[in-house]
Amino acid sequence: MSTSRSLAACRRLSGSCVALRHARCKASLAQRIPAEALSRGDFEVTPRHVEAYREDGVVHLPGVFSQEWVRYLQGAFHEGMQRPGKHAEFIAPGTTWDTMFQQDAQMRDVEMFQDQVFFQETEDRLPDWQPVIRSHAAEIIAKLMGSASVSFFYLHAILKRGGSQKAIPWHQDLPYWKVEGGQIGSVWIALDDMPLLASVRYIRGSHAWGLFRPQHFVDHSPYEGRDDLPSLPNVDELLKEGRASSLAYDVRAGDALCFDARIVHGSPGNPEVPGSQHRRIALRFVGDDATYCDRQGETAIPTVVVGKACLAFRSITRARQSK
Repeated sequence: MSTSRSLAACRRLSGSCVALRHARCKASLAQRIPAEALSRGDFEVTPRHVEAYREDGVVHLPGVFSQEWVRYLQGAFHEGMQRPGKHAEFIAPGTTWDTMFQQDAQMRDVEMFQDQVFFQETEDRLPDWQPVIRSHAAEIIAKLMGSASVSFFYLHAILKRGGSQKAIPWHQDLPYWKVEGGQIGSVWIALDDMPLLASVRYIRGSHAWGLFRPQHFVDHSPYEGRDDLPSLPNVDELLKEGRASSLAYDVRAGDALCFDARIVHGSPGNPEVPGSQHRRIALRFVGDDATYCDRQGETAIPTVVVGKACLAFRSITRARQSK
């Protein structure tokens, strides 16, 4: 599909292109939970929510997903760990970028797990994620972004086990992707209660700072070939000096954090006792002004694969030339 086509021609979440293939889900969790238990929520996005999203870059929405949804998503998460994708990360103490994707990675005593699930994979590898892609999350983020429509980009699953010291460093999401625009955001859903000490921290208003060079989470090394972007400022120093402020939330399972893809954020380890776990998923969505951007150098998310799945982002280069 040509990248010159607008997102208006993309697969819309309400369109027939995302119709569930129930025939492939016969053994899935979705078939074992009554449909009414996974009903679309009636959460109302208020003007205050929209203002917080636009001014701060993040907003906390308590109880967006019911406990039935939470139990369903916990099961889907378990299934995802049993059937990881080729980009899944099983991170144990001492794991480096060079050893991240070794063949025995899944057998490690991991303290952190990450996987990315694209739409076509929900039709084949992990069909149990399909209901949440079609859930009320899409409508919520569309309203917050002020977008008439949204397209699903991918699902990011994250686990941190109790006692983990593995922190996610300060970063922005957007420089890791071959996508560009002001209407790109995430709906982050807690699948376990997470105390404030373990919360993701967001730098208030940093979505207006511009973009910064991405780095590998496992060892903080910068991405190769991304000298087009400056290094991220020393965020801890900015906080210490009072030149920046952070937002963090005590979240319960079913809460959502909705945030702009440009906001600077990071998270500590899991300070809770070994045996506990913090699971969350982030649904990535793009709105009306999003375009495909062929960034040079290293890229974390294989957006070319997404393009083949009919998301058809418009080429940013061609869009500029046509002005």
